[in-house]
Amino acid sequence: MRGMTDTRTADAPSADLPPLTDSEVAGLSAKTVAHVIHYRRKTYVTKPSEGYALLKRVRTLLRDGTTDLVPLVHRDGFVWLAVGPSIPIAIDEIETDPGHSEKHTLKRLGLD
Repeated sequence: MRGMTDTRTADAPSADLPPLTDSEVAGLSAKTVAHVIHYRRKTYVTKPSEGYALLKRVRTLLRDGTTDLVPLVHRDGFVWLAVGPSIPIAIDEIETDPGHSEKHTLKRLGLD
């Protein structure tokens, strides 16, 4: 598997593809409209503000090697998640659907 390459530098010797130009990078309209948290056989969908807050707290706990309860407000209510190094958790960022508006994507996720 090939490692990540900085898209702004052209001197990557092992890159098979040319780097993206500044205009190509600026043209990518990747906007996070929601976060999906996979935790103990359950899936929680949150707005970006809640997802980023959870992500920040998870990173801190994993870096420190500690376990703690973390609050999460999601589309169906509120839950406390036990987060720590030995507890599996995955957080996905959801972007707008290609060719659709942000409102359409939020409605599809049940966050409108």
